[in-house]
Amino acid sequence: MSKKKNFGELIRTAAAFGACEVVVVGMHRLMTHGAHGADKALRFTQAPTLDSAIAYAREEHGAHICGIEIIEGAQPVSDAPFRGRTAFMVGNEGQGMPECQMRACDHFVYIAQYSAATASLNINCAAAIVLEHYARWARLGEAPRDGYKYVTHAVAPSSLPRSGMGVHQMRRLSADRAGGAAASDGSSTE
Repeated sequence: MSKKKNFGELIRTAAAFGACEVVVVGMHRLMTHGAHGADKALRFTQAPTLDSAIAYAREEHGAHICGIEIIEGAQPVSDAPFRGRTAFMVGNEGQGMPECQMRACDHFVYIAQYSAATASLNINCAAAIVLEHYARWARLGEAPRDGYKYVTHAVAPSSLPRSGMGVHQMRRLSADRAGGAAASDGSSTE
């Protein structure tokens, strides 16, 4: 992901649509600006390489890897071509997915556009559309509402952190690796 602010916004989107875990490849310092506390509802797993992240998703969770990319052979997300437990992979907004990421995917979905005004969507917008389609396909229950907002203290069971390393622990690990330097981006994760 080329724009670090996108990460916090992507966390918020993932949490809103029932994701339970975010696997971060290579990054040791997480920028959660824009998550608005949604990072507390997700489990974070740090993988040193793309191969280790893919192995983790497949072996530990039995997940299919679904790339979100506009390529030949990708299926429209509106057709809900999902295959069960799924880990979604996103690429770079500007250049798309590099070849190593595309080789790791089991299948691809794309989002149909109805105008020639732009070549592609922002990564967070694309993820929101795909995750919403997946949540409907998986028949996740809608979160409770109160007036014009969703109740934030009632986290859906599929979104509860299970175990593993949270954002705070990842930051501490990162600081330890950097020789004790603080790994803080100004957002609260406690």
